[in-house]
Amino acid sequence: MKLDIIKELMDKFSDSDIHKMDVEFDDIKIKLEKEEVNRVAAQAPVMAMPSMPVSTPAAAPTPAVAVQEESVGGELVKAPLVGVFYSKNSPEAKAFVEVGSQVNAGDTLCIIEAMKVMNEIKAPISGTVTSILVKDEDLVEFDQVLMSIQG
Repeated sequence: MKLDIIKELMDKFSDSDIHKMDVEFDDIKIKLEKEEVNRVAAQAPVMAMPSMPVSTPAAAPTPAVAVQEESVGGELVKAPLVGVFYSKNSPEAKAFVEVGSQVNAGDTLCIIEAMKVMNEIKAPISGTVTSILVKDEDLVEFDQVLMSIQG
């Protein structure tokens, strides 16, 4: 339950113009800080807790991500927002797509949940899904490569 509150707080902080925030409730202390690169692509917050520090990578691609993007090839499908990745619409359902799936432009590829809202991510082109780079319930960052489609 507390993890959901923390994720929601991080999402709201990431979307806001606030650059620094300290929050304390119950036995949890959270310090969120971000640098403003520009209004469109602000860095994600860095979260640190006293007993186990956790940090969130910046929205700008790191060298490892840049190399990964170059090696994937095809049309890259990137996360349009920060949230939790789901490959299917319910735990019992079949995944929207798998590696090798044929998709048409506009088909649903996955869902990203942000602040309790399920956002369907659509295929930008028709083709074959060549790679899926995230797993169910992974927290994804803005502009993170989710999968690739070869047209």
